[in-house]
Amino acid sequence: MVTRKTKKKEEESTTLPTDMIFEILSRITLGDIGRCRLVSKDWNLITYDSSFIQSRCERTKTIDGFFIRSLEWSKPINKFVSINESDPKSKLSLDFIPGLVSIIAATKQGLLLCVDDYSFRNQKYYVCKPSTKQWRKIPNPRTRYFTERCAMVVLKSNPLHYKIIRFSTHSLRTIMTYKSMKYSFLFCEIFDSKAWAWKKLKDVVMLPKDEWLGFDPVVSASGSLYWLTNNNMVFVFHVDSNKWATFDLPFPLCKENYFDPMKLVEYQGRVGMLCKKGCDIQVWMMENHEVWSKKQTVSIEPAKLSTCYPIAFQSSDIMLMKDDTDMIHYDFRSGNSKMSNMWTRPMEIFPFHSDFELVDLKNRCYKKKYVKVLARLSRQFSRYLSKFF
Repeated sequence: MVTRKTKKKEEESTTLPTDMIFEILSRITLGDIGRCRLVSKDWNLITYDSSFIQSRCERTKTIDGFFIRSLEWSKPINKFVSINESDPKSKLSLDFIPGLVSIIAATKQGLLLCVDDYSFRNQKYYVCKPSTKQWRKIPNPRTRYFTERCAMVVLKSNPLHYKIIRFSTHSLRTIMTYKSMKYSFLFCEIFDSKAWAWKKLKDVVMLPKDEWLGFDPVVSASGSLYWLTNNNMVFVFHVDSNKWATFDLPFPLCKENYFDPMKLVEYQGRVGMLCKKGCDIQVWMMENHEVWSKKQTVSIEPAKLSTCYPIAFQSSDIMLMKDDTDMIHYDFRSGNSKMSNMWTRPMEIFPFHSDFELVDLKNRCYKKKYVKVLARLSRQFSRYLSKFF
């Protein structure tokens, strides 16, 4: 019989030193790093440290930063901001896509969803990978409704399989009554890269009257998509089941105008919240089953950033903040900050992580199916002609 002490000694003897784990994980590709984060909490924490992210970017030829969408003289501007701006790899743009486009969704695997700015209703949709300058036009949604929010999720990297979730509404934002309560509703359409087509869900999304999804980009975590609503509720859409739900935030997160502002973010692979009050920023994290806990409080007074607002996390110890026309990377462990001038007011911020490997955006499954249809039609036409000759 093996005693508990013997088991404990065996576990300690088989545990790798932290430095060795760091060296091994920093050489793993972007596609495999997500699986490694599921091994243990220690591995997960290591992979979100700023020193690890910088080391992995250098060793695996990956890039990490943010795409900032703004307007200049009514024209869309998409600028990439990285803490390592001196690195030639950080010079990313969307100039390779024909025309003027705006980013509306981003993924953790380096793909962006963009739309052109030439028309308001019949917009063209593009999926692209800026690091390799690849792009592909996808079919337009068939509905006549106006786009409210979009999100994009990569389900598999090799072969590439992704989905796009689009919420739309009628121009009059129709109100319906259900069980004596008034609701506004959204239509939901999903584009599947395997089927290469949009599919409209039968069930509509019902939100309480005067409730709508926030303007900040979606937070993707554990196969679900999260938005913060205008009344400090959280809307979640589960990609695997196509189901949605809303839930309230705990006190004081639910209190209106208690924080200025509140931002739903991804924090160490989970859903987090950045809440500013005075010169302090509270970092909250959603644990299992919608249970929230405050992780830490960060003071921005020593760095003289009291007029700035938190936006997202670059890593577990570096926060992205914005001023009127500036983006600031603030390392709250060391107190150092780095500023990037945008020259225009930032409108939306999209976290971006990518490698430089080519991907197949043309969807071979769809192409094979199309070739088979053409071959069948050709055979039928040949048989038809054989009756006359």
